[in-house]
Amino acid sequence: MYKNKFNLRNVVAIAICLAVTTMFSGCEKENDLNGENEIIYGKWQLKTISPLNVQQGMNLMLVDFSPMNIIYEFKENNVLTVSGRVSDIDGVFEEGKHFYDVTHSEISNGLLVTNLPQHIVKMNTISYCFCIDYMSDVVTLSLAHDESNSHFTFVKK
Repeated sequence: MYKNKFNLRNVVAIAICLAVTTMFSGCEKENDLNGENEIIYGKWQLKTISPLNVQQGMNLMLVDFSPMNIIYEFKENNVLTVSGRVSDIDGVFEEGKHFYDVTHSEISNGLLVTNLPQHIVKMNTISYCFCIDYMSDVVTLSLAHDESNSHFTFVKK
């Protein structure tokens, strides 16, 4: 009789350990996925647009688009909302809602010249290479699109 109680205790203890382990490992995976999904979440204000590939001898003139208050807000459920004075700027999405999808894995041959991890975000049907720089006081998002030869720089709002 003592032997049966001991076995029952072992079975119960093992079952509890398995349940707790499964519960914690499930939570860890969910948190990891939430972190990946949040890589680009939030409001980003357009700062500059520049050529992606500057040819030799060409002067690079950066224009500050901050006064136009163009905001790209990446929300949950893959909704991108664009607001601000966008009508006169080539390459900027129209005001309103758009679809986006992020490739979470890092890419090794990104368009941006940087040591930062680069990813792909598809906005509507256009794929952009992007990276986020957390190193300075101002968090910046760089987007590059090779077909338009454009490099967009945004600051976190």
